[in-house]
Amino acid sequence: MKEDKKSAKHLASCTSRATVGQTLTSPHSLFKVVYCRRKAHYYSPKPCFKKKQLPKVRGRDMANKENELACAGNLPAKLPPDGRTFLLNSSEAGQSQTESPSSKYSGFFSEVSEDHDTMAQVLFSRNLRLNVALTFWKRRSISELVAYLVRIQDLGVVVDCLPVLTSSLQEEKPYISVGCCVDLLPLIKLMLKSKFEEYVIVGLNWLQAVIKRWWSQLSIHTDKIEDGNIQILKEQLSILWKQANHLTLVPGYTGNIAKGVESYLLQLH
Repeated sequence: MKEDKKSAKHLASCTSRATVGQTLTSPHSLFKVVYCRRKAHYYSPKPCFKKKQLPKVRGRDMANKENELACAGNLPAKLPPDGRTFLLNSSEAGQSQTESPSSKYSGFFSEVSEDHDTMAQVLFSRNLRLNVALTFWKRRSISELVAYLVRIQDLGVVVDCLPVLTSSLQEEKPYISVGCCVDLLPLIKLMLKSKFEEYVIVGLNWLQAVIKRWWSQLSIHTDKIEDGNIQILKEQLSILWKQANHLTLVPGYTGNIAKGVESYLLQLH
């Protein structure tokens, strides 16, 4: 009994010095006591937090939609940051609802279309005359083309057609005769008096091409000229240049062409 009491006291003293999780060995091999402290788990309800909704960023499609509505008169041109719109008063609301783009810009449209019929008629007439001239050109009926240009007296159409004739003269095409050039001189005279520089340049280029094309015959003495059209062309060129020699004083490209034409005509005297 005494031994049992001693062993119990010894076991108690060993237990008081033992650390957590340490295995204690008793003097008797039959008993092993393991002391381990377990962590206590207490259930407590976790608080539920509602996820914060971030403000949606308005994308490009939203901006385009707002612009479309603003153009239609349903929204103001610029929205507040929060995307809400406010109408100041009822009259403004009624105006935004009833006003359409056509009524909003009716004054502008009426001003633009004021001379629309006149312009359409002018363009239609110009297109029709150019088509007739093109038909003569495709047939290589140059005499009929020149007669048509002289008859209509439309300098706009002449300016459009003359560069083609000038190019053919420079290439010395056989289908342009001296008589056709003589018939065109009255129109060239009107073009040289025009206030549009483009008309003057086209006329001067044609004159220069005509002089170079028949220079070998124009430079012959008057008594030796056999072709009556060459004689008429030479006389008409001299008369024409007396009225247009002031073009040599014009600065730039126009003046340079005029000086080139004058250098040829001065040799004819």
